[in-house]
Amino acid sequence: MNTTMLKQKTEVFDPLINVSPQLLDAPYGRLAEMCESGPIIWSPSGDQWLVTQYEVASAILRDNRFGKRLDRWKHPNLLLRGALKIIRPTTNMLLQDPPDHTRVRSLVNKAFTPKVIHALEEHITSIADRLLDDLLKKESADLVSEYAFLLPVTVIAELLGVPTSDRHQFKEWSTKITLGLDGSGCPMKIFNSIAATQGLKKYLSAAIDEKRKDPKNDIISTLVQAQEDNDRLSKKELLSNAILILIAGHETTVNLIGNGTLNLLTHPVQKQLLMDNPGLMNSAVEEILRYDPPVQIVRRLAKENMEVGGVKLKPDQALTILIGACNRDPRANSNPDKFDVQRENPKHISFGAGIHYCLGAELARTEARIALRRLFERAPNLALADAPIHYKAPFALRGLQQLIVKPTG
Repeated sequence: MNTTMLKQKTEVFDPLINVSPQLLDAPYGRLAEMCESGPIIWSPSGDQWLVTQYEVASAILRDNRFGKRLDRWKHPNLLLRGALKIIRPTTNMLLQDPPDHTRVRSLVNKAFTPKVIHALEEHITSIADRLLDDLLKKESADLVSEYAFLLPVTVIAELLGVPTSDRHQFKEWSTKITLGLDGSGCPMKIFNSIAATQGLKKYLSAAIDEKRKDPKNDIISTLVQAQEDNDRLSKKELLSNAILILIAGHETTVNLIGNGTLNLLTHPVQKQLLMDNPGLMNSAVEEILRYDPPVQIVRRLAKENMEVGGVKLKPDQALTILIGACNRDPRANSNPDKFDVQRENPKHISFGAGIHYCLGAELARTEARIALRRLFERAPNLALADAPIHYKAPFALRGLQQLIVKPTG
């Protein structure tokens, strides 16, 4: 495939470097143009291929000839490359290939089975109602910080076995860590990100030591026990996966709830359909995931020489899948720019696919269903306040900076 021809068809970008505020707020027009340019297009500034069409992306995610060892990817930005190695260690399962990935995932998977998640539904509902008791007393409130964040971070902290009272410290660490990956190249952001990573490591190291002395019925205790019984989990793996679960366990769901609320409020006909037909909630959450995905990119590295989507790849070449483009590929979903809570079987890759399919997908779906259901049951006249709406960096995680709402309309 001729990369020069592709560059002439549409303007491409590196989703890791200097994504403008305008593109963060409204990416889908550009993504649609890129989708129509071809299934895989070249981004020279990031030394990577961008995958923009659903069928090719889905095939790549299910193909074990592609791996996750991103430490082998030589991004041209040396500062960002160095930060990625510190912030995203290859000892967490998100960046591992089999057999290490298989071994670690099998241990963590026990905490996220459908049976375990189903048993949490009543408790998640009680958390949502408790948060809404406070939020609905106000004339206006930030739905992101006062509801969308607090619900999933409380749940994941409880599952890990760390104090939920420390949730605001988790938010500060998580915000600083992700901002270090916003692509601005700002040394201070990268420094703060690394410092936050070290702070979270120290905190969870202490928690691990405590669980070793006094194990409980939580994820960290389970991982510690697995390490001591079978030596199947190294100390670095234990710590890096605890960090991954804490951050990934709430960041995606915060964005899912926030994006979902905004899209329902800005599509009042769809909101009313959902309120009149609560049985549509499952399909509504799937449509939110398709239409405005909380995670916008996932990356793979070719392990060998191969050809995909008309492109010849060499070992260690990077492919960045643009989830928002793939989910709105008209070849996969008809009328893809329409938000439709009644859409039948929306096709999306918002939780990935294959062996790296998101471990917490069912938990995120459950939390979103409960959060949105209780929100609109208890505040049927919820309305947007007259306040600016902007999305935060990095591009990889699509979430609102804030969402000011008026509970009584």
